[in-house]
Amino acid sequence: MSVLDPLSRMQADAVEQLRAGDHNEFLVGFLTTSVKLELSNLVAADLDLQTFAQAVVDVLTQHAPIDQCLIGIDPAGLPRIGAAVGFDVELALKHDTLAGHPDTALFAVEQVGAGTLHAQDVPSALRTAGFLGEAASQVATGLTRVVESEHLRRKAAAAKALRVVAGLDERWNVAELSEIAAAFASLPGVCGAAVTATAARFAGSISAEHGRIGVNPVERSFQVDGGLEVRLDLGFVETPDADRLSRLDELADALQLGLDRIEQNIRLAAEADTDQLTGIGNRRRASKALAQARQRADATGEPMSVLLCDLDHFKQVNDRFGHDTGDAVLAAFAGLLSSAVRANDSVVRWGGEEFLVVLPSCNARGAAALAGRLLERCPEACAPALPPEHRQTVSIGIAEYPLVARTPEALVSAADDALYRAKREGRNRHCAAG
Repeated sequence: MSVLDPLSRMQADAVEQLRAGDHNEFLVGFLTTSVKLELSNLVAADLDLQTFAQAVVDVLTQHAPIDQCLIGIDPAGLPRIGAAVGFDVELALKHDTLAGHPDTALFAVEQVGAGTLHAQDVPSALRTAGFLGEAASQVATGLTRVVESEHLRRKAAAAKALRVVAGLDERWNVAELSEIAAAFASLPGVCGAAVTATAARFAGSISAEHGRIGVNPVERSFQVDGGLEVRLDLGFVETPDADRLSRLDELADALQLGLDRIEQNIRLAAEADTDQLTGIGNRRRASKALAQARQRADATGEPMSVLLCDLDHFKQVNDRFGHDTGDAVLAAFAGLLSSAVRANDSVVRWGGEEFLVVLPSCNARGAAALAGRLLERCPEACAPALPPEHRQTVSIGIAEYPLVARTPEALVSAADDALYRAKREGRNRHCAAG
């Protein structure tokens, strides 16, 4: 029966009879055996320190005629267990004094030191039977198991911290940061950890915290791939020695190397999706943007639209003013597009002087309104790159999904047809497909 289950009727009767002074040998033997069994179950349960200590007190006060019970550890042993297993023992086990003259049984726990089990008003029959001494012996066995288990758990935590770092990929974000903080907080001697990552792509910082940081704090900071700054704050149960700091530095180095690898992959992937001349997306990114916008449209039932823009008479710009001027015009128009769209829209260079704008949750009417603004602002946006006598204009084709096309490829093709209709009708205008 669990220590949290109600006492059986037989146990309750035995406790009451002992309280009333009936100290026959059967009752003493029954309760002694019952308590030993409950404590044995606790020892086998692999509990943490605080849970084990509280459960022992519950057993002794519920399964025996004892009203008050305390577990004490020699204060000299506290730093040793605290440093060894990394939790604040004083929160779980207090050396205290009960009123009057409580019965006391001594015990010893390896790596902890001397301990005492205090109980108030132990019936004389239980005292004579050595009840408290046997209970103290089992408490010592349980505490030894707790310490051993905690050692193994903390050792495994160090390995887990490395596995968490090794398992990060390009999608890492605050959830993975929380896992890292929890892993570091479980290291030997550590009672809390916080990790903060600052980067432009996070629009500031993301952070995660686990446990208590303010106790004997240690901080490590590093920069990753020039664009990500990471700060690691740890709280130790006691001031860490050189060995613990060395181990921390090893893990921090592993975290830095892991994040550096990932950030390089993110940067290289972004570069692979970026048009080097204009800084906006390229055709590869367009495929991703179209697929994502279509998926959203299918999920929400909202339309999506695209604009296909072509700078009018652009070949003449290159021929008359040179390719450097032409490149400056392309960059200026890309800047106009980027400044004119919403945050969730995508602007890419489709090829040459053609640009594609992907507009999720936007119908053809909304796309036409944007196209009108682009027609109006194009000459002014491109003017700084051109001689005063040249006025740059643009033609735009518009297509809406799923109104005129059922696939991204067909949608761009429909916008292309509309674009060339705008060209045929005199340029510097927009036309919609359908």
